[in-house]
Amino acid sequence: MKTAPLLSIGMIFKNEERCLERCLKSLQPLRDAVPCELVMADTGAEDGSRTIAEQYADEVFDFAWVDDFAAARNAVMDRCRGKWYLTIDCDEWLDADFSELLAFLKSKNRADFAFVIQRNYFSAELEQSEAFNDFRALRLVRMAAGERYHGAIHESWGFREPAARLTRTILHHDGYLFITPEASKKKTERNMKLLRKRLKEEPDSLRTLNQCIESGGRDADLTYYVRHAVEVVQTGRDHWQRYGGLIMRHAVEHARTREMPELNEWIDYAKTQFPGSIYTLVDINYNAFLTVYDDKEWEKAIQYGEAYREGLRTLYAQNHSKEIEADLTASTIHSGNAVAERTLLIALANAYMQAGQGEKALTLLASLEGETLSPDQVRNAVIALCKLHAETTLDATPALRRFYEQIGQKTPDEQKQKARLAVFDVIATVPFGESYREEEKEHEGYRQPAYTVFAALADVCEAGRGAAIMMTSDPFEICERLMQVEDWQALPIEALEHALAAGVPFPLAEKPLNQEIMSGLAARLTHDENFAWRAALALNNEQEYPGPQSLLWTQTLVLAALRSFDWTLGQNKKAASAFFCPEKSKDEKPSKRPVCTPEIGLAFIRRFAGLEAAALPLLFAPDLLREENAALLPPMHRWGLYCVWALNALDAGRPQEYLTILRRGLAACPGEKEMVQFLLDRFMEDVRPKASPELLALAERIRAILAAYNPDDPAVKAIRESDAYKQVAWIIEETPGLPVQ
Repeated sequence: MKTAPLLSIGMIFKNEERCLERCLKSLQPLRDAVPCELVMADTGAEDGSRTIAEQYADEVFDFAWVDDFAAARNAVMDRCRGKWYLTIDCDEWLDADFSELLAFLKSKNRADFAFVIQRNYFSAELEQSEAFNDFRALRLVRMAAGERYHGAIHESWGFREPAARLTRTILHHDGYLFITPEASKKKTERNMKLLRKRLKEEPDSLRTLNQCIESGGRDADLTYYVRHAVEVVQTGRDHWQRYGGLIMRHAVEHARTREMPELNEWIDYAKTQFPGSIYTLVDINYNAFLTVYDDKEWEKAIQYGEAYREGLRTLYAQNHSKEIEADLTASTIHSGNAVAERTLLIALANAYMQAGQGEKALTLLASLEGETLSPDQVRNAVIALCKLHAETTLDATPALRRFYEQIGQKTPDEQKQKARLAVFDVIATVPFGESYREEEKEHEGYRQPAYTVFAALADVCEAGRGAAIMMTSDPFEICERLMQVEDWQALPIEALEHALAAGVPFPLAEKPLNQEIMSGLAARLTHDENFAWRAALALNNEQEYPGPQSLLWTQTLVLAALRSFDWTLGQNKKAASAFFCPEKSKDEKPSKRPVCTPEIGLAFIRRFAGLEAAALPLLFAPDLLREENAALLPPMHRWGLYCVWALNALDAGRPQEYLTILRRGLAACPGEKEMVQFLLDRFMEDVRPKASPELLALAERIRAILAAYNPDDPAVKAIRESDAYKQVAWIIEETPGLPVQ
């Protein structure tokens, strides 16, 4: 007869092909280290799970599913012969460091049970992430203790002391993360069916109500379970003290998510009745903080935030009270991870600052380890540092510089570094905006523009160089900073506007730019008051340019102005729906974007044509500037060529030729339909009424002649083809119109 193994590992599985082999591979080093057997029950697998299981297990057997998890697990235990029994699920895997577990199995101890850490991930990065919750899971039992599983759902052993608590033995779990919506729905329906049956038998059981809340998801009765569980706790029924903190944690989280009226009442009740529960110390204080923070109740936010931090210290302590030990084995601590902690710390720093405790805010922000932050946390930390700099007398620049150095580290990898720096670049441009600068002046305690904090980074990033540019009017200093720019897209566009307004010749001769960079900068100059518009309108049609790059930069600015102009003059804007027509706030400031008028539109087209006339011969061979080859030109230059021809014809007093060229230009450049229609409308309103008396008289005579004939008469065609008609066709025809597309 074979010697009984030291350890039996038991599993049940169905369709677990996604993760089963990972789990079984993780167990192999443990199986190699101690005498071990692996017994697995197939409860109806229809994928490749059975094949995988048979490659690793010592025994695989069929178990007909009877809607009872305890029955399935007990069937596995009945086939095991080990001294100890370890249960593990398919979507879990044993940590590579199982030395603590190994030492426990080989030791002489009095415990009949042992808890391990179940680590539930909610980030796809899994072990590389800090986005997880830990739970003390009862997974080991001495077989001689004679324990059996109880419960058709959320099955468990009847735990009793003495028990060991293994704090370094981790079962990683990703089942909540990768489950598909369809599988999640089926799992919820299966679990809730079993739980409702149990709840019908024991309607006031807090253990069952807790499981209904945790398994309910989007169940229609979830709010009922929460309210009924709170009622059971508040009326002192069914182990209310044992489950009270846990139930109130669920209640507070649910109430905050659903904006329920009981939220504050439940927070106060939990803190009064269960002050020592780890759920109160951590999760409830966390949610209470967010609640009052959203309401801008800064003093209360500080109280809850500090209580939460103290709760974390209790959670991380080596020794716990019996009450906390019991809590840790009942459920996860939702807000007890590093991600939640850092999110709250950044918000708490803002609460300190809003409450006039700037020193505490700065201390907290300076304590952040930038390399550990998520992009959202980087964003919020930068905002907090900007406000601290703008509204207090404290020097936030050392903290900002240290912070930037940290987020620039390749920790844990280059991808994370780039994500942090990218969000830094984006959020750092916000304080440069004119609207932001105007609004911040209205804040109580305003001392200086927030963007000036970035001047401390002038030697390392574009926001820093932008701040240095904005803080001087010396063209020489501005040129020096522009020469240092490495990423033009990250440079705050207001800094370039400031440089151009200061008379700096741009682009710098010593730092030439390609067309893509110039186009990007010009497009960004169309925001708010639209610097590109102002630059385009300030041009002189006979303006001289010191070199090709200067000409092309000016051309790019005018092109940006053209693209940002509404050629319909607002005529195509649809009226708001009668069901969605919010009134404009009395405090809403008028838009700073310039109004599109016919005069401005015509000026832009004139500037555009003038620049195209100067630039096209520099860019393209003469043969390409003929109409038969125009299709070979890039679209905007093709349209520019037709604009030049059309305006030349108009200026030479050939309006009919002008109209003809516009029609041909539209055929060649259909994307410019709105601009062509704009020009035709202007022609009808401005040019046509200015015809000479002689032409008007000729037009009237020809109109009278045409009226004497039937439209189908061949004479009409002959008249329309005559030179006299062509001189006045633009007067006779009511609408020049667009060609049929």
